[in-house]
Amino acid sequence: MSEHLVAVAETTKLARLLGITDPTELDFLVDLPPAAIREFRERATDLLFDRDTKRLKGVAAGAKLVPVTISAKVAERAFGPTLCAAVASAVEPHRAIDIAKSLPAPFLADCAVQLDPRRTAAIIAAVPAKLVVDVARELLAHGDHITMGRFVHVVPEPALRAAAPVMSDTDLLRIGFLLEDKTAIDNVLHIVTDRVPGVIRAAAAQSMWAEGIDLLDSIAPHNRAWIGNITAGLGDDVLDALINAVYELDAWTTLLPITSAMNHDSLRLFAERPAVHAEPILATIMDTALDGGQWLNLLPLAAHLPSAQIEFIAARVAAETDTRLGELVREADTAGLWDALIPIALAMTDDNRRRMAALPVMSEPDVLRAVITSTAEHDLWAQALPLVDALPDTVKPILATCIGDLDREQLLAAVLTASRGDNIHTLVDIALAQDQQGRARILEIIDGMNDLEEFLAALTTETPDIVWHALIEVRAEIPAGLLTQLAERARELGRDNDAAELEPLGATTE
Repeated sequence: MSEHLVAVAETTKLARLLGITDPTELDFLVDLPPAAIREFRERATDLLFDRDTKRLKGVAAGAKLVPVTISAKVAERAFGPTLCAAVASAVEPHRAIDIAKSLPAPFLADCAVQLDPRRTAAIIAAVPAKLVVDVARELLAHGDHITMGRFVHVVPEPALRAAAPVMSDTDLLRIGFLLEDKTAIDNVLHIVTDRVPGVIRAAAAQSMWAEGIDLLDSIAPHNRAWIGNITAGLGDDVLDALINAVYELDAWTTLLPITSAMNHDSLRLFAERPAVHAEPILATIMDTALDGGQWLNLLPLAAHLPSAQIEFIAARVAAETDTRLGELVREADTAGLWDALIPIALAMTDDNRRRMAALPVMSEPDVLRAVITSTAEHDLWAQALPLVDALPDTVKPILATCIGDLDREQLLAAVLTASRGDNIHTLVDIALAQDQQGRARILEIIDGMNDLEEFLAALTTETPDIVWHALIEVRAEIPAGLLTQLAERARELGRDNDAAELEPLGATTE
């Protein structure tokens, strides 16, 4: 959650402590660090509770001397909720629970409003589940989500489970926003898993996205995937409302980690929303990714965006300095996200792609191996070959070794893709740069292709001379049948000299 939203939650709780009915009266504090507001609230609480410590301990000691029923009557009729709350921390927990059992739920709810959970955690943890439910019902009847939020982290799970049904989805959302200890949110989610879709719908229906985004920001990483998948499955209207709210609240640092954890189908649904495609929103996403440490969380989303939006991202990335661009490549490589980065590289201009390819990181063997491996695993040859073509000639031996490590199906896919595009020369050049065994394997695969005519048709008048020269150089290794067809293709293209060089020994021409 953004610092602003945390501060809003803290000023809301501070207003309760100070008896201010309208928390917006403290809006002048929301630009302060939330931790400072919380520290002030806790110090004020300490001042209120500690000013009569000796006298309160005396009252607590007196409570031991009379029967529980009498102590309860005195507490309700003489002390009142404020004094009872102040005395509670000085009473032994088991004694306090016995007294509480004899008090009506409305009075206990009034006491709860005044309690300090730091001082009374042991008592609250021992409250029977039924009593927790009764008090929760009273608090919610008065719309008191602040008190509920302050005690969730010290209420045992059985009591929370018992109380959950008396809370509406909107109640859960408001309580989650006001939790005293945000680490408790994952335990709450565990208890109300089946309620999560309703809570998210409540955020949309009640325009409570600040609270909803707070929930998303507070959950542990292991809960991001299923929360994100549920959200994506709630329909276009919910997704659009969420996207627009995140944009307005500048909360992409919260949402991008959620989207990056989504499964393929959920992320696709999210990426298809026109709201994400809008340039102002996409620009904000890029600012968050490049300047806010969310680059790796952006990449999975970018892979699902339409070409125009990928081009927008590519232009923003290319605008970075060489040093920063190298850092981005390194981060993507370390995270194993070449399948997402390669389409971005393809969307760059030729000059920017060559600039990226010339970066020192792109000459490292492990990085090049990761590029080829990811390309093969995700069948990204059409996107990767332009990037490979832009790499310096010095790295071709390394690329050749990487190509040689692919299995037959992966190599065949590479050849087919290359033959259907404009980069056949790139693949042939690199493939033939392998050692003799590697070349023989590639040539055997090409010779056995069912779509050999497609491969041959990819050799055109635009094919660079280097491809023909490479074929001629290894002609002795090319199977006779393939060699004959290569010679015929060269002749069809008017490359008679190349055809003569490729003609199998002993063959005659008309």
